[in-house]
Amino acid sequence: MLEIATSLHRLPSGGALHLSGPQDGVPLLFLHGVGGGAWSWRAQRAAFEATHRVFVWEARGHGAAAAVSDAGLSDYYADAKEALAAVALESQRPAYVIGHSMGGLLAVALACDMAAATKGLFLIDPVYATGEEYGHFPPALGRVALLVCSPVLRSFERNGPLSRAMARWMFERSFQDRARMEEAWSDQRLQVPVEYPRMLRESFGLPDGFELRDFASEISAPTCLLEGSGGDAKARFPALVATLGRRLGPNFTRETIEGGHYLQADRPDAVNARLARFVNAYG
Repeated sequence: MLEIATSLHRLPSGGALHLSGPQDGVPLLFLHGVGGGAWSWRAQRAAFEATHRVFVWEARGHGAAAAVSDAGLSDYYADAKEALAAVALESQRPAYVIGHSMGGLLAVALACDMAAATKGLFLIDPVYATGEEYGHFPPALGRVALLVCSPVLRSFERNGPLSRAMARWMFERSFQDRARMEEAWSDQRLQVPVEYPRMLRESFGLPDGFELRDFASEISAPTCLLEGSGGDAKARFPALVATLGRRLGPNFTRETIEGGHYLQADRPDAVNARLARFVNAYG
């Protein structure tokens, strides 16, 4: 397996930032999703670090970041904001922010709150919702569902059997290429994250400390959205697509790739080609 030499910058709030590539290269900041880490972007680091300044973020509780007993969206967003601020300081220019799944939601929020530091957005099967449509439950029903599921949530432990079973189930649903799935699992299984209980609570429509709003209506950076054909993109993205289409016009592009939710690992060549095209289009 290819090893990529990087330097490591630890963020004040607990996150980590891996740096590689020429200092004068166009900066690319990669944000992983739930259960991800620096390993999620192995193929992209290998493809771009010779020509671009590559920054790979890890949220607290993941990989080289600080170990924690609990974390959620508000914590990860604090880490991501520190990461983009560090990239802007080091590069002295705005960066392309590439986000997968939960990292896509964080990338969209960064493009609003730190617009001057964001050159463009490249979103891979992002999680996205406004405050009104977050999760699958109305608040009252969400609280009932949370109460019913609380014994299961309490049973989760870091690297415990339920947490590992959930991680494996998510992986099997997120890949179409079985060999690539097994390779990614060999990396991820060493770092089953702490967020599953908190993630499940937040999926009931009860986000803890993270301000949800219609971020897409505030974005001005060029944006590319990649969807995996094996996912439920059409069900998840209508508000995001409609808003970005109206707001950005030709600066918004949308493509579907044959592959699962973990497109950057499942179909790395296709993702890398589209990322290179997007970055080259805007300089």
